[in-house]
Amino acid sequence: MRRIITGLILIAGAAGAIATGMTGAFFSDTETSTGNVFTAGAIDLLVDNESYYNGNVCAENHNAGVNDPNYWTWQGTAPYPVPDTPCSTSFEPSNLDGLLFFNFLDLKPDDEGEDTISIDVQNDAWICMDLTLTSDDDNSSTEPELEDGDAQEDAGNAWDGELAGEINFFWWADDGDNVYEEGENQITNGVVSLKNLDATFPIALADSENNVWGDVGDPVPGGDTVYIAKAWCLGDLSINNPVTAGLGDNPSVDSGVDCDGTLLNNLTQTDSAELNIIFSAVQARHNDDFLCNPPEEPLPILTVNKALLVSTAGIEVADFELHIDGPVSGSIDDQIVTDEIPVINLPVGTYTVYELITGSVAGKTFTTAFSGACTPSGQNGTVTLGLGDNVVCNILNNEVGDGIGD
Repeated sequence: MRRIITGLILIAGAAGAIATGMTGAFFSDTETSTGNVFTAGAIDLLVDNESYYNGNVCAENHNAGVNDPNYWTWQGTAPYPVPDTPCSTSFEPSNLDGLLFFNFLDLKPDDEGEDTISIDVQNDAWICMDLTLTSDDDNSSTEPELEDGDAQEDAGNAWDGELAGEINFFWWADDGDNVYEEGENQITNGVVSLKNLDATFPIALADSENNVWGDVGDPVPGGDTVYIAKAWCLGDLSINNPVTAGLGDNPSVDSGVDCDGTLLNNLTQTDSAELNIIFSAVQARHNDDFLCNPPEEPLPILTVNKALLVSTAGIEVADFELHIDGPVSGSIDDQIVTDEIPVINLPVGTYTVYELITGSVAGKTFTTAFSGACTPSGQNGTVTLGLGDNVVCNILNNEVGDGIGD
């Protein structure tokens, strides 16, 4: 051991002597790249709105400060909404926090409005919109309402009103002037009643199969501004007379739509309707097949197929009780199923398939084999079901000692 250690010391010493002797100059060059950075891009969706009501526009009042309640006011010549009074349905590009497209609290038949919404994204993006009616409330029953056939208001029922059924609207891809012109693409495919939105009404503005502004399958380019417009009417809304292309000015001159609420009665008095409007943007890069409204796959279907390999006459499939026990913990979703009868609309998850002997089998015992979609797990089978699955789990019993299949 001592000899080995000494040898190592001598080698180290020699290396050190060589190193100290390397003091000469040599040609050299160094190139350095500093500050290399990865920075994630953003899909920051900004939305603004320009709102018209009976031809008056909710616009900025530059004689007031930005934080003044009178900074946004109704401007125009229509008697209602009263000019120079505050309004809240127009706004600059924003994230929509606390902002409303509709905030009209004293509607009368024949009232109408138009809005232009601009949409901006920083990078190429797919754009989707969802409309959902969240209430249609009668609120109270006035004498005129009751005389016109309205039922007494049902306190606590948010869906006993008539107003949503009388508010009709229309959405289109606009060029930014808030006027429906010839050639501008419809978004809602005609006039839609607000009452029809008691469930989510999804609209694909631009995805891999739709584009209301241009070529189908093209996303909204980053840095561009695109526009959609909506018109509403408390009464009948007609879109049969769009403005000649390129001649649109603004809705106070000609909106391209017509509103007629003169035939309405008192049923909508004191009613209120609320809705949610949701815009979403999704990156287009590496996401070529994105759909705003992908087709919903059906809930899973599972069929249990039971068979017997026995020599004893009289033993039948009916002597066995077949079970599937679903993903919910406990026995709440353990259900008895019938041989070869599909069980539909099952929740997604993992199921245990098993059987119980409930009939007279003359004291016989059996082995149990699982196949098909089921994986054997002890005396049971397991299968994991996903959306769109339609599978069969096979159960085969073999009588112990009968000489068949042993």
